[in-house]
Amino acid sequence: MERNAVDHPGALPNLLDRYVHGAMVVRFCVALAIVLSCCRLSAQALEDPQAQYNRGNDYWYGNGVPQDYVEAANWFRKSAEQGYAEAQYHLGQMLAIGQGIGRDDAQAAAWYRKAAEQGVVLAQHNLGTMYVSGQGVERNYVEAVKWFRKAAEQGFTGSQHNLGVSYRDGRGVAQDFHEALAWFHKAADQGYAESEFTLGLMYSDGQGVPQDPAEALTWFRKSAEQDYAPAEFNMGVMYEAGMGVARDLEQAVEWYRKAAEAGLPQAQDALRTAARSGFSPAQHVLGMTYENGWGSVKIEAEAAYWYRKAAEQGYPPAEYDLGRMLADGRGVLKNEAEAEAWFRRAAEKGIREAQTRLKTLGTLTEPPRSLSE
Repeated sequence: MERNAVDHPGALPNLLDRYVHGAMVVRFCVALAIVLSCCRLSAQALEDPQAQYNRGNDYWYGNGVPQDYVEAANWFRKSAEQGYAEAQYHLGQMLAIGQGIGRDDAQAAAWYRKAAEQGVVLAQHNLGTMYVSGQGVERNYVEAVKWFRKAAEQGFTGSQHNLGVSYRDGRGVAQDFHEALAWFHKAADQGYAESEFTLGLMYSDGQGVPQDPAEALTWFRKSAEQDYAPAEFNMGVMYEAGMGVARDLEQAVEWYRKAAEAGLPQAQDALRTAARSGFSPAQHVLGMTYENGWGSVKIEAEAAYWYRKAAEQGYPPAEYDLGRMLADGRGVLKNEAEAEAWFRRAAEKGIREAQTRLKTLGTLTEPPRSLSE
């Protein structure tokens, strides 16, 4: 009598083996199909211009991969060649500065143009700048104005300012002070420090508007409060001359100090003029510029000279700073006894650093960074 395979005790393991084997084969095939599908999707994704651009950004910033400007440029190029505007801009940027790729101004301008024609505002602005400087293209102020206008109309402050400069100076467009003022105001109203400063100049000079020192001061102050060094210097000029504000030499010196600290040589010149007139705060700050190398090279002997000038007039911060130079032997021969005398004078007038230094003579000190130190 023939037995059913199911009823045969030895048949069950064989059937299970076949089932398990068959299931494994199916699962393997499904997994392989998924992997191949993912590979195809991954390959397709890397052909997508936005994915290529994103990959370039990853290498540019080092997001998830080691930072590598060469790889960034390669991926930006792949994307740019497919017409992706942001990649065209970034490739132009890298070509303009020679980062990750050889510098090539002509190619930079060409890629900027492609991106600019697609409305990328930074590309429009940079292309306009290249036409002004003649970098990678023949200098052409009319073309510069064209591209600045496109970016300015998108609200880009740098281009609004540059368009204002073009109208003010009559470069690439007929000179028109009123139009210049309008564009400077658009940028200044967005807090663009250079336009705020330029409006100050126009009100100070009466260029396109009635001369108005008070209004000029307002705009210089807005710009200076953003640490724009030329505006800081002009604030000093206004306070020194009493233009648009009551004359205040101490305020003038403080603004000159800010400008000098930012590296503006004219500020040190202004301080020197005030110092030679005998104004002790100016003498002290002039010493600070020489000690720190603000607007000039460091000359410690010159710093000590001006600190002494101010100290001999009883100016407390200068008394302390002269004491420091003497205690440390910088710019002068070391003389702790004289240093102690100057520290004591400053300490008696409330200079806390001098009070501390009296207890620690022999310890080197750092140069002052502000009038309050």
